[in-house]
Amino acid sequence: MPNTRHRARLGGSAFTVFAWNSGNGIEPIAFARQISHTSPTPVGPGPTPIHPMDEPYAVEILTPAASNIGSLTLELYELYNKKVWERLSALANTLDLVNIFIKVASLDNPITMYKYIIPPHVGTTGTPYVESYHNCVITNVLDGESIEIGTMEVMKQIEVAYTRMSRDGVPNLALELRDSNGVPNSGNATR
Repeated sequence: MPNTRHRARLGGSAFTVFAWNSGNGIEPIAFARQISHTSPTPVGPGPTPIHPMDEPYAVEILTPAASNIGSLTLELYELYNKKVWERLSALANTLDLVNIFIKVASLDNPITMYKYIIPPHVGTTGTPYVESYHNCVITNVLDGESIEIGTMEVMKQIEVAYTRMSRDGVPNLALELRDSNGVPNSGNATR
């Protein structure tokens, strides 16, 4: 009988791979120790109850149909003879944070980052999939010096903001409810 156990998702060993596309093709983000993801949050104050004075409980809860940006923090090992951001090829030969901002703004196409999830071939794990982070911009590079004495590692951080995330094969309802010019299509909206 085949092994049908479900497996928890693991990082490492090529189970999760991050990549970057800045117009030079998709390149893996190598020598990363950690990548942290902070999901977008709702715009405004968040959920708002509709609570008439003569009702003991709220009768409805309003939620915004929009979100703020999300962020990724890349913690990368520093390599010899290269600034940490130069591994992202579109940023090669930039001197500092200001030049990074200018370079990213001058790119013909927005930057997209990808997270490839590749389950092991053991048990019932599902199929590989991709999460894409759209319209990425670098918001900060922590290029200071901090050496981990126990391991002698030199780590640098790159902070990235993105406008929205998509998952391979999962439609984005917010985008589907717009016409070809990006205008909300009220014919599809329901109340």
